Amino acid sequence: MSWLSQQRYEAEFKAETAAFAEAVARQDLGATVPTCPEWTFHDMIVHVGSGHRWATELIASGAQTPAPINRVEPPADWAQWLVLGARLLTEAVRWRGFDQRVWTWQPTAPTAGFWLRRMLHDEIVHRLDADPAGDLVADLAADGVADLLATIATLSRLTGHPLGMRLRGDGETLQFRATDGAGAWHATLTPAGVDWQAGEAPADETIEAPARELLLLLNRRVPPADPGPLFTRWLAATRF
Repeated sequence: MSWLSQQRYEAEFKAETAAFAEAVARQDLGATVPTCPEWTFHDMIVHVGSGHRWATELIASGAQTPAPINRVEPPADWAQWLVLGARLLTEAVRWRGFDQRVWTWQPTAPTAGFWLRRMLHDEIVHRLDADPAGDLVADLAADGVADLLATIATLSRLTGHPLGMRLRGDGETLQFRATDGAGAWHATLTPAGVDWQAGEAPADETIEAPARELLLLLNRRVPPADPGPLFTRWLAATRF
């Protein structure tokens, strides 16, 4: 499937940042996030807001090599700090140009627009961490599935990366299918790493769910009902 439009990413990013802040504000910031127990809700604010600023700096500088991610502690008015970070990132993408070259970890999408899409989908998952009953439209969830599969495929091919060492195979295949018609994706474990494509093909195991639930399943936010051994291996390997 193709990407959504720049205008859609901008609108959804603005809306998701506000929704994320609203959902987190209802929580005890020192409490553990049930769906991400390595973090507290405060940790999640720091992660999201720091990510906004890191990506903004990469885009604004036109970076062609990676830069370290700095942990930025939010001020007391952390909700507005998050909103500001999202606005600055969006403005940086507009200034640089959505399709203009910037370093990313994704060799097929080395563009400023990659970061708008990536930060949006990261924030969607964390908004649902804070509000597990929250809604998510199917096409946006499907775009998130594709974005995640692209990241997994890239990391699986990096020499020495733990994900790559665990997700290489001999042609084993997984079919992911959104039961609400939002999309389908096919992944193959090869000796070099994961290959994937949108669409359907014969597979060793098939995983089906509405797009929203499929996104949460692939992000290990909800447990699979009856996973086969290959998908069990996939979920264990993609904890990064």
